Amino acid sequence: MPKEKRGILNIVKPKTPILFTYSGDIWSSDSDDSDYKEESTSRSSQLCTVKPVTQLPQQNRNARKRKVDSRIVKKTCANTVKEISHNQWDSWGLTIPPEILLKLFKCVIADEGALPFLPRASRVCRLWHQVATDNSMWQYIDLSYGWIKKKSAVLTWLCQHRLQQVRELNLTGWKSEVNASLPDIWKHCLLLRSINLSYCKYSSEALQAIAEHCHNLCDLDLSYYESDGKFLASFKSLLKKSGKQFLCLKLAGCGVNLTSVLTAIIMFCPKLQLLDISNPKPQAGYSSINIDQFQENCTKLKIFRAANTRLSHTRSQVQSDWIGFTHLEEFSIAGKSHNDHGEFMFRFLRGSSNLNLLDIRQCSFSMDSVLFLPSHIISHLYISRCNIKELCLEQIIATWAKSLVHLDISWNVLSEDCMKQNLCTLAAEGSLLVNLNLAGTAVDSTSVQ
Repeated sequence: MPKEKRGILNIVKPKTPILFTYSGDIWSSDSDDSDYKEESTSRSSQLCTVKPVTQLPQQNRNARKRKVDSRIVKKTCANTVKEISHNQWDSWGLTIPPEILLKLFKCVIADEGALPFLPRASRVCRLWHQVATDNSMWQYIDLSYGWIKKKSAVLTWLCQHRLQQVRELNLTGWKSEVNASLPDIWKHCLLLRSINLSYCKYSSEALQAIAEHCHNLCDLDLSYYESDGKFLASFKSLLKKSGKQFLCLKLAGCGVNLTSVLTAIIMFCPKLQLLDISNPKPQAGYSSINIDQFQENCTKLKIFRAANTRLSHTRSQVQSDWIGFTHLEEFSIAGKSHNDHGEFMFRFLRGSSNLNLLDIRQCSFSMDSVLFLPSHIISHLYISRCNIKELCLEQIIATWAKSLVHLDISWNVLSEDCMKQNLCTLAAEGSLLVNLNLAGTAVDSTSVQ
C-alpha cells in the first residue's frame, strides 16, 4: 500500500488541492470559473471575518498602546531629568566662585596640559568660558602634539588673544609655518621664558629679533634647525646681545660649525646650566673646545650632552688650579667619538663631585679613567659596548654599588664568574638598584636570581 503524503501538522494531504475550509466544508479547485458569482462587499467581508482574526488586531492595538504609553513615560522622565540636571548645573555654575574654578582648572592643567582641556572647557557655560579664556591659564602651552592645525594664521590668532602671559611654548615640528608667526610671538608674548623651535624653518632675521623683544627668554631650543646659510652669524649676534640671560641652549643636530658656536657660548653665556650639542649620527670631524675657559666662564653648568659629537680640548697641559664644574650633574658623550684614553672626560669632570649621570656608551677609551672621577654619588651609569676589563668593572661596581639606581653594562665581553661576582656585589644589603641591563653578557637566569 503506497505511503500517504502528510503535510503540516502531520495531516494527510488530499488528492485534490483545497483552496480553504470554512465550517467544515471543502471546495475542490478547478480551472473553470464560469459558476463564479460576484457577491456584495458586506458578504465578502463577512466571509473573511473569522473569530481568531478579530481578536488579533485588538491584542496588537493593546500592545501598541502599551508601547506608546511607555515611550511617553520615558520621554517625560527624560525631559524631567534633563530639566532638573540643567537647572542644577545652572545654579552650580552661577554660585561657584571663579577663584575656586580657576584653581580647579590649574590642577587639571598641571596633570594633563592646557590643550585640549581649555578649548573644550570654554564651551560648557559662560563661567567656564570666562575662566578658561583667562590669560593666566595659558602659561605652559604645547602645540607640538597636533591639537590644533599647524597654520601660521592660527598661531597668530593665539598670540593675539590667548598667549599674552605664556611662559613656555613648544612649537616642535611646525617647520616653515612658524616663520610668519614669529614676529607676533615676539610682539605679544613678552613674558616668554622658554620656546622650542626644533624641526622648524625660519629666517635669520626672525632669530635676531629675539634679542630685541624677548628680554625674559632663558631657554632656547633650536635642535635640528634647517639652516639657511646665515644661522651662524645670526646666532652669534643673538648671544652677543642676550647671552647673559640664557640658562638652557639646545642645538642638537644643527649641522653648523660647532667650534665657532662653542666659542661664542663660552664667551657670552656665563649663566648657562644646560648645553646640548648632540648629533643623531657620529660626527665626521672633530670640534675643538677650550675646557679651561669653559670652566672658568660657565661655572654654573649642570647638564652637558654631546652624544655622537667628537670634541677635542685645545690646551694640552693640565692646570693644577682647576676648579672644574662643581655643579655638574649629567655628562653624556655616548658614541664612537672619543679615543683619547679618557683624557677629555677626565679634564672635563675634574672637580665635578656632584655628578649623578655618566653616559659613555660605545666610547673606545680606557675605562680606568672612570675610577679617578671625584663623584661618589653616581646613580645612573651607562657603559655599554665599552670593551671594559673585568678588573675595572669590579672596581667600578664596588665604588658605586650603594648609589647606583640604573646600570647598563650590556654587550661587554665578560666571563660568567665575573658577572656572578658583580651581581652579588650589587645585591648586597642597602642597594638602591632599580634597573639593570645585562643584554649580550655571559650571565644566566640563576645568577640573576
